[in-house]
Amino acid sequence: MTATARVRAGTGAFGRFGRGRVVAVEAGLGSLAAGVAFGGPWGYALAGAGAATVAGALLRLRGRWAEQRLVARLSRDALAVAPVAAGPRDDGLGLVHALLPALDVTEVADRNGGPMGVISDGRGHAAVVEFPGGTLPALPAAEVARWLADDPARPAAAQVVVEQFGLPPWDLHYRYQPTATYRQLPFGGRPVAVRAWLVARYEPFDAPEAAERRGGGEAGARAAVLAATARLRARLAAAGAPTSALGADAVRELLRQLGDASGNGRPLSGSWAGDAAAHCTVTASVAGQNDWWRLLDGLSGCAADRVVTAATLTAATPTPTSAGGGPEAGLTVRTAVRVVSTLAQHAATERDRLLRANVVGPPAADQRAGLLATLPLAYPSRSLVAAAGFAPREDA
Repeated sequence: MTATARVRAGTGAFGRFGRGRVVAVEAGLGSLAAGVAFGGPWGYALAGAGAATVAGALLRLRGRWAEQRLVARLSRDALAVAPVAAGPRDDGLGLVHALLPALDVTEVADRNGGPMGVISDGRGHAAVVEFPGGTLPALPAAEVARWLADDPARPAAAQVVVEQFGLPPWDLHYRYQPTATYRQLPFGGRPVAVRAWLVARYEPFDAPEAAERRGGGEAGARAAVLAATARLRARLAAAGAPTSALGADAVRELLRQLGDASGNGRPLSGSWAGDAAAHCTVTASVAGQNDWWRLLDGLSGCAADRVVTAATLTAATPTPTSAGGGPEAGLTVRTAVRVVSTLAQHAATERDRLLRANVVGPPAADQRAGLLATLPLAYPSRSLVAAAGFAPREDA
């Protein structure tokens, strides 16, 4: 789901060390030396702990760091959706809670005095604002690039999410003649309705000082993401793209509607089979504004119940070729498209049609990750290993 690919030069057979790995090796060597110097049972115990730390930091299994394999396995377990009895979930958030059980939404007063809902998913915090109804928003690459580079809260990402609704499938389900007739009209292939949102994300892993300046803890992190969101909204408003805040109830409703009201489901090859609908997530390449408009225009003819497009914008690691390319050159855009229909065959047919027309790229290899990428979370692509500093940022 990455629009721009960068060659990773100089990784070598053992890869490059992240800051966290270097610190772990240094701490282990220090403990080993101190234990040998002190001697005795406690000294030998300290030396053994240091040796174990060094070994754990440097151990590789089948070409990957050992702790990366451990975290990957834990992540798969965390995302595994256990079968539950049919019926509504107590939390009412549906699919998003099945994917991220720790997620919750809290209402916080923003700097302008109005309430805003802040999403916390156990790793980071996100705030959602809405573009005017019926709007297909531009991809604000330049504004977001400057915001990511200059904002004092050091936000992690921004995301633009667009939901386009096709004609209801009543004619497919019940042979309902009015929708069948509408589908045959020259303009019948255009979306019936459009909604769009902007998401700002902050991760304490990246910038703990931003939360600490606001009292620390969860409250400080929520205040940090709201402050960063307000500054991004001001940038976009100055560029002619106003937005409106969403309270906690509106954010919960959005998560439920944009995902799936049912928390039950399972990944299949190229799709997610839910109780209420089938979701087919595919990748897309968006390197600039023209690609973005071309993608949205190509998706406007999708005959599925709805199609969700999400572009997540993060700061790219500077390279010699990007140094003089303007603010957008320092940006990475990950784009995913999710085709949704209550009929699994209908969703698959529309996905395949978009693939044949070269509107989108191949299906997401991990449909769980694809679902997360299309939810209004600006969820990161890099692993916790990278976020904690045990891998270089660009290797995530």
